[in-house]
Amino acid sequence: MKASATKTDKLDRILSTEGELVPSSGFAASVMDRVREEAAAPKPIPFPWKRALPGMTLAAAGLGWCAVKLAQVGVAEMNALSSARLHLDAGMMRSVESVGWVAAALGVSLLSWLLARRMIGRTGLV
Repeated sequence: MKASATKTDKLDRILSTEGELVPSSGFAASVMDRVREEAAAPKPIPFPWKRALPGMTLAAAGLGWCAVKLAQVGVAEMNALSSARLHLDAGMMRSVESVGWVAAALGVSLLSWLLARRMIGRTGLV
């Protein structure tokens, strides 16, 4: 208890002997000049939503139409594939096997990343 009281007394003594803090000459004037410049600056130009909204709507409609057409073509191709037999030659089989290993490695990487995120989330580091 005595040690903390003596430290506080020393700190009070040091702070009481310090001179008054005064800003450098011209500081207040330069700050006020900057405030006046900011106040006189014109307002930012607002985003033209009325002009951009039709274009965004058209782009969204185009993407939606492309998605519908892609789904239609995909369904038609799946129906055609179900009736055909799939046959791979020996050269193609080797590349298909390597694709499987790459997919497995990517899956293991994804699982380890998800596990790490979950563990970090529990500790509150994020």
